[in-house]
Amino acid sequence: MNNLYRIRPLEKNSVEYFVDVFERLPDGTIRGFDVTQIWRWGLGYRTEDDPVWKFETGDHGIHCKPEVGWGCELDGLCSVYVNFSDGFTNDEKSEIEAILRYEREDGDGRAGTGWIYDGDHNWEIEDQHVRFTGPVQIDFLDEQGEVIEENVEPYDSDAE
Repeated sequence: MNNLYRIRPLEKNSVEYFVDVFERLPDGTIRGFDVTQIWRWGLGYRTEDDPVWKFETGDHGIHCKPEVGWGCELDGLCSVYVNFSDGFTNDEKSEIEAILRYEREDGDGRAGTGWIYDGDHNWEIEDQHVRFTGPVQIDFLDEQGEVIEENVEPYDSDAE
């Protein structure tokens, strides 16, 4: 692993975890859903060659891929939003929403987005990311996770 940027929020409830999935049906059509979880706190990482740009600190939000670095750490689930495409019955929607909201588990004891990754189903991941929507602290870390530089300023090409 190389050097990384670690992003963490400075305000509560400003971390979104988003997963967009789809399923190919036997008739050749596709249907899907996306889930957005709002978390109280979390961490995300970006590679050294993918610095945070100044424009991302505004309304756009800072996006991190959950597979970068040590993954994303999320704590204190606040809410879950699920959006479905056409082609779902009300029962299917209710079952999926209950699993994603941790109200029930699948037959193997999985719930939440863990069910998407490890469950026994045909869902394929189209997109996934962590988004920080408020003020953040950006630190630059070495390969072992030691801080090289604290409070790194976002990259601004106009300042160069």
